[in-house]
Amino acid sequence: MTKYISYQYYYEYYVYHGNTMIERVRKQGKNTLLHDWIIFDSVEEASEYFNCEC
Repeated sequence: MTKYISYQYYYEYYVYHGNTMIERVRKQGKNTLLHDWIIFDSVEEASEYFNCEC
Protein backbone atom coordinates (compact mmCIF):
# COMPACT_ATOMS: atom_id res chain seq x y z
CA MET A 1 0.00 0.00 0.00
CA THR A 2 1.19 3.49 -0.77
CA LYS A 3 0.00 6.85 0.56
CA TYR A 4 1.02 10.21 -0.88
CA ILE A 5 1.13 13.49 1.05
CA SER A 6 1.73 16.75 -0.81
CA TYR A 7 3.25 19.84 0.76
CA GLN A 8 3.98 23.23 -0.78
CA TYR A 9 7.57 22.51 -1.85
CA TYR A 10 7.82 18.70 -1.79
CA TYR A 11 5.81 15.51 -1.43
CA GLU A 12 6.24 12.37 0.63
CA TYR A 13 5.05 8.88 0.10
CA TYR A 14 4.87 5.98 2.49
CA VAL A 15 5.03 2.38 1.31
CA TYR A 16 3.83 -0.44 3.55
CA HIS A 17 4.27 -4.08 2.50
CA GLY A 18 2.55 -5.69 5.49
CA ASN A 19 5.61 -6.30 7.65
CA THR A 20 7.25 -4.34 10.49
CA MET A 21 8.79 -1.62 8.28
CA ILE A 22 7.38 1.38 6.44
CA GLU A 23 9.42 3.04 3.72
CA ARG A 24 9.30 6.86 3.63
CA VAL A 25 10.48 8.86 0.63
CA ARG A 26 10.48 12.66 0.34
CA LYS A 27 10.88 14.13 -3.14
CA GLN A 28 11.07 17.55 -4.70
CA GLY A 29 10.52 17.22 -8.42
CA LYS A 30 12.80 14.42 -9.57
CA ASN A 31 15.23 14.85 -6.64
CA THR A 32 15.03 12.55 -3.63
CA LEU A 33 15.49 14.60 -0.46
CA LEU A 34 14.99 11.82 2.09
CA HIS A 35 14.71 8.04 1.95
CA ASP A 36 14.43 6.08 5.17
CA TRP A 37 12.70 3.19 6.90
CA ILE A 38 10.49 3.39 9.98
CA ILE A 39 10.89 0.15 11.95
CA PHE A 40 8.28 -1.17 14.41
CA ASP A 41 8.26 -4.00 16.94
CA SER A 42 5.13 -5.67 15.54
CA VAL A 43 3.05 -5.84 12.37
CA GLU A 44 0.03 -4.48 14.27
CA GLU A 45 1.98 -1.41 15.39
CA ALA A 46 3.21 -0.73 11.84
CA SER A 47 -0.26 -1.21 10.38
CA GLU A 48 -1.83 1.14 12.92
CA TYR A 49 0.79 3.83 12.23
CA PHE A 50 0.31 3.52 8.48
CA ASN A 51 -3.48 3.72 8.70
CA CYS A 52 -3.68 6.52 11.30
CA GLU A 53 -0.58 8.71 10.89
CA CYS A 54 0.26 8.60 7.20
